[in-house]
Amino acid sequence: MSSSSLVDVVCRHLDAAGVARGPDGAQLMLPDAVAARLRDQRRPRGVRHGLASLVSVLVAGVACGHRSPLAIAQAAAGWGQEVLAGHGCRISPVTGRRVPPPASTLDRLGDHLDPDELEAALTGLVAGAALDPAAQSRAAAARAAARQRTAARRRLPRAADALRETRADGWFRAAPGHPWLDPAVTGDPGHVPARVAVAVDGKERKLARAGGKEKVHLLGAVTHVTGLVIGQDKVAKSGKANEVTHFKPLLEPLPLRGAVVTADAMQATRGNARYVREVKHAHFLWPVLGNQPGMYAALDALDWENTPVAAATSEITRGRVETRTIRVLPVPAGLADFPYAEQAILIERYVTVRKNGRWVMRNCEAVLYVTSLAAEASTPRDLLAHVRGHWTVEHLHWLRDVIWKEDKSLIRTGNRPQVMSAIVNLVITLFRIRGVTRYAEETRRNAQNPRRALQMLDLLAPSPG
Repeated sequence: MSSSSLVDVVCRHLDAAGVARGPDGAQLMLPDAVAARLRDQRRPRGVRHGLASLVSVLVAGVACGHRSPLAIAQAAAGWGQEVLAGHGCRISPVTGRRVPPPASTLDRLGDHLDPDELEAALTGLVAGAALDPAAQSRAAAARAAARQRTAARRRLPRAADALRETRADGWFRAAPGHPWLDPAVTGDPGHVPARVAVAVDGKERKLARAGGKEKVHLLGAVTHVTGLVIGQDKVAKSGKANEVTHFKPLLEPLPLRGAVVTADAMQATRGNARYVREVKHAHFLWPVLGNQPGMYAALDALDWENTPVAAATSEITRGRVETRTIRVLPVPAGLADFPYAEQAILIERYVTVRKNGRWVMRNCEAVLYVTSLAAEASTPRDLLAHVRGHWTVEHLHWLRDVIWKEDKSLIRTGNRPQVMSAIVNLVITLFRIRGVTRYAEETRRNAQNPRRALQMLDLLAPSPG
């Protein structure tokens, strides 16, 4: 994906001319566009650093791989005058030079911001364009091109290719223990459906609850194909609450008409199903587990054994052999009390890995799903891709834990944990817009050259990385 293909569309507070503008009509960079939607709750007396400047420095610091206000302030102290000017840092009346904000100012920013306002500002900047099917089409084209380049670079056969078996009728299986597949229903593992899909899942900042503090649990929404974070909400702001109660507030500002919403089994409730279909005019695709025992029993009793595989994928990736199959049936009559359920789905997944020099079956699982998509509204191939696409939100959580060490963060109190997670989400979104696939390497390159992080924020004149 080119650096300008989504930047011009996604991260702007659009006016009629498609340009980010402030109240005075002046064009805005991303930090200004975010700050324009926030109330600065600091007392005017003694304010030295503008809100947009602080947001800009925080985002740039996180893009350089720094994980705390102290680390960001120490890094900013070494930035040149041109970089500091780009972030809008103040000019010292004593020296006449730009000075970065100190660590204490960056640390207190979380207390001076309403985290819900910040999340709403980021959602308003990103969600509309991220859910545009045109953005998904560009991402799909980029994904296909990347797969072709990878295949072209492959010179030698892979070791796992020797596991493949083929019958006289043309059917094959990728490895012993995997199901035999009809080539007519076996498709591309990288298939991208035409319908946009959004994954919803929660994540807890583990150390944020240290010292007897209330835990910080964040529920987020991520687009499947582009991987852009389009919403986040804090669970249990007060009183008794869980991810289910925050499902509707998270989706409320998102333009989801016609989209597919995937989530874990916790969200497979009647109330959420009605909300998705009646209020958001979207569709749901959810796993069914023990939290819905009646529905699970009804789906499990269907004649899956005699239902042929409707679509399948088989691939060798990340040192393992993986086969996925899908079987689809109409929902049984006994499921009429679950609103808008149209189809029942059985997903089977087989994984073989190399261990101690031998190929062994590591995983074999079957999961039941229910969806509001009718047979004429989506193909089995698309449904299989939607189920797999939900993994995108798990990849987001992995990035936050592995690259930015969120679960080990010492940022624990007040609004700071949620604000920091929102900034990390924004950086990951900007990375993905610019086609970044190696996140740790990108943070190191930004740290070596702070101008790169500044260019990432300069949405008025996007520059290739």
